Amino acid sequence: MFYLLKELAPPIVNTLRWYSFKYGWKGNYKTYEQAKEKCKGYDEDHILNRIIETTYQVKNKEIAYERDGIAYDTVQMNFPLLKTLLYIASTHDNELTVIDFGGSLGTTYYQNYPYLKHLKKLKWCIIEQPKFVEAGKKHFENEHIKFYSSIQECMAENKPQLFLICSVLQYIDKPYQLLDEVKETGIPYIMLDYVGYNNSNTDRITIQHVPPVFYGIEASYPCYFFSRVKIQDKLCENYEKAYDFIAANEKYYVQFKPFRYEGSLWKIRP
Repeated sequence: MFYLLKELAPPIVNTLRWYSFKYGWKGNYKTYEQAKEKCKGYDEDHILNRIIETTYQVKNKEIAYERDGIAYDTVQMNFPLLKTLLYIASTHDNELTVIDFGGSLGTTYYQNYPYLKHLKKLKWCIIEQPKFVEAGKKHFENEHIKFYSSIQECMAENKPQLFLICSVLQYIDKPYQLLDEVKETGIPYIMLDYVGYNNSNTDRITIQHVPPVFYGIEASYPCYFFSRVKIQDKLCENYEKAYDFIAANEKYYVQFKPFRYEGSLWKIRP
């Protein structure tokens, strides 16, 4: 008996290490709107101001990297994404145009720019909420990075090879409508990154409660855990999967149910 308790203790302790009764993903709601009514949102001005401040610090090389308003001493590299960017550029005469949907004020651009600056052409197009677009245009646009309010506005000026949706799809109210819009563009590649799956035939809608360390306040917002089958069936209408990958090795929990963030690259069918 004592041996069994000893063997069981480490995984239980590890589970509790990642599980919080106050923060993390809670609930199982029928609709996005139902969950949203119980949230205090991401679009508050002081959250944006915090991200502006940390993005300025990255731009001015005062810090190495920022994400969600948190400063880091070293860049948190996303190697599956970087490899994909370099691969697509190599097949397009060392030219690369990316749509970064929900790309904040350029987190992923600054993360990868040192490894892309040798390209003959680099255009990083961020589609964001109106307040982020306004701040981006005012403070952070340059010859490479531009901000747009919609897919249509961006496509009118650019011919992107990759539509990147990184840690965003699960937070919007109509994710399948977004995927329909992306498919209609005919962009050669779609990359889904940092997505959590429910591993069932139905989506699960939760509320993600975020501790103050991220934004300086407690925040919460609806968050999908998708049916893998539903996402794949939607994309397979126009695209074929090139590969899957684990986006992060860390294991997280939805009320004791473990998951890891995953990603996938999709190529348009001939």
